Amino acid sequence: MKKSLLALAVLGAFAGAAAAQSSVTIYGKLDMALTKTNDGTSTLAGATSTSDAWGLDQQAGSRLGFRGTEDLGGGLRANFLIEHRFNNDTGAQTSAANFWQQAWVGLSGGFGEIRLGRDYTPLFWVALAGDPFGYDTIGQAGAAHNQLGILPVRFSNSFSYKTPNLGGLTALVQVAAKETTAAGTKNPFGANVVYSAGPLYLGLGYENAGNQTPAALGAVKTSVWTATGAYNFGFARVGLSYTTGKAENAGGVDVADRDNWTLFANAPVGGGDLRALFAVRDNDLTNTDIKKFGVGYHYPLSKRTKVYADLGTAKETGADRRTGFDVGIQHNF
Repeated sequence: MKKSLLALAVLGAFAGAAAAQSSVTIYGKLDMALTKTNDGTSTLAGATSTSDAWGLDQQAGSRLGFRGTEDLGGGLRANFLIEHRFNNDTGAQTSAANFWQQAWVGLSGGFGEIRLGRDYTPLFWVALAGDPFGYDTIGQAGAAHNQLGILPVRFSNSFSYKTPNLGGLTALVQVAAKETTAAGTKNPFGANVVYSAGPLYLGLGYENAGNQTPAALGAVKTSVWTATGAYNFGFARVGLSYTTGKAENAGGVDVADRDNWTLFANAPVGGGDLRALFAVRDNDLTNTDIKKFGVGYHYPLSKRTKVYADLGTAKETGADRRTGFDVGIQHNF
């Protein structure tokens, strides 16, 4: 009996040591909002319907994810993350791929971090820093403006390396295998340099999406730059983001030539967060533009739950103004 108790105690000690060296976290987001837009024909970033019907929609991507880390000793750690997206209003998954949002494995240590798999692009992080709505709700600038609507938010088949944080300065480089022999296609590539310390944020990102450029354009490569600068004055965080770029088809002909300015601000008001932006995207091939204004107020009920209300309106050259709003609740775990 004593030997059995001793064996159990030893096994328990080993189990405790193993648990201390590795961990897996389950996390997620559930978001639902009452939404409505008019039937204007202008492109309105963040709109979840194409008519003026009332809707009950997610305004931020609902998700379920798993992330983990294992201590390998000597400061070296193994890390992974997989994330599933779904439509909270119907329960259906967002994509045919179960873990299309993120699915990567990597190593980190004093040298920085490497990741292999499907992950966000370096330019995305700089563009996201220029949107006070975080690419969510009808108020957002989103990828339609800050990434010109011609770039993917993530690369599949990618390898990325991020440097250690050197006094607020980091750099991130990412390359993806194109996995095709089609003529004219390029291996997707991206990089950024970011300084973030105290109230100041400065970021510069570049991306050539290669064959992962959205297929609707008929493009096989892109060349896009994004720069974002912001400063937190205490009473408000104010910033400006600028993106410029082109997309080409296999014949080297431009199928997109666009640039975008986004002026934005966040301000703590009444215990919540007041958000606002004005974005203008120019299309140089068609001499048209889209002007977008967004404003919203997000109020935390706890560290994990908030309620929000947003308004977005956009006017596109040659199209009728489109305006919409959302009122919702979001829970994070």
